[in-house]
Amino acid sequence: MKQKVRGVGVGTVSLVMIFAVLCLTVFAILTLSTSTAEKVMAERTASFVSGYYEADTKATKIRASILDFQRNGFFDSLRNENPDGTAMQSVIDGVELIVERSADGIFVSYSCEINEVLDLSVKLRLVGDADVVLGWRTVHTRDWDMDDGLLVWDGEL
Repeated sequence: MKQKVRGVGVGTVSLVMIFAVLCLTVFAILTLSTSTAEKVMAERTASFVSGYYEADTKATKIRASILDFQRNGFFDSLRNENPDGTAMQSVIDGVELIVERSADGIFVSYSCEINEVLDLSVKLRLVGDADVVLGWRTVHTRDWDMDDGLLVWDGEL
């Protein structure tokens, strides 16, 4: 009487090994592509953050210069030169200032570039020897064109 040998054959073990190697290869490729995408995102984030803080530093220096001008009476002389209260323009550190007079006081607004699509926009109201920050925010400098078309396959090539 012959006994049948039961167990796992060599072919089954080879198939399991091939499947395991293929799974590990796919996971390695997915890990590599994910890490590359995360590196690109981290570089973009670092670029934005450094650009923002450079613009913030520049805006803060300009604000300090504006306060020095206010303390030295520069804006009082503007009142005498421009009694009708229309907007005037000036430049500090290469940044254009827009100075407006109204019944509520003197308003100064300017923008510092963060990157090619964002600016740091600042609006101040001068009160005595101090100022009140009315706005200190990022604004988009380019218009965004939304693609609202829905591409649906109509069954033809």
